[in-house]
Amino acid sequence: MAVPPGTLFSRRDVPGPASAVDPALSRLASDSGPIERVRRGLYRRRPEMTRFGVPSADPLEVALAVAGPGAGPAGASAVNATGLSTQVPRRPIVAVIGRPPAGVKGVRLTSRANPLRVLLDPHGIAVLESIRAFDELAEIGWPEALNRLGNFRKVAGVPTSTLATVAQGERGELLRRRVAELTSE
Repeated sequence: MAVPPGTLFSRRDVPGPASAVDPALSRLASDSGPIERVRRGLYRRRPEMTRFGVPSADPLEVALAVAGPGAGPAGASAVNATGLSTQVPRRPIVAVIGRPPAGVKGVRLTSRANPLRVLLDPHGIAVLESIRAFDELAEIGWPEALNRLGNFRKVAGVPTSTLATVAQGERGELLRRRVAELTSE
């Protein structure tokens, strides 16, 4: 399994029986090994040494890998990712389905109840969460936001039909109405 330096992968990504893979990963994750253990079951190929040392894993990437499908940026992180605000949160915020996993450092995890979110990738979640946080955090008006979200959705490849389906399971009439307006373009 060849992965570029700095890439995250889980034990399930490595072919072979667990009885062989687990000890091999443990051996390879030694202090001088080619991989490092980020947390239980999650590893990273050691990145190249820079003049500042070895860069640490991006907390947002780790949170998305740990949280699984249906997770993505939320709140200020989503509004910034979709271009509705220039404000960058001190700690990234990630929305997850159900109970947030414990022990993810450097990220704030927030729970969402809609199981249909598994149909969206992190870009789709960012669009949904940007609309949810629009009134509170956006620095532009809704007409301009609609244009930017539409462009972001197209560039990121978020399917309109999937976004509309997932929005039906969300709480909040205004959120559903705005998603319907975005997907009717």
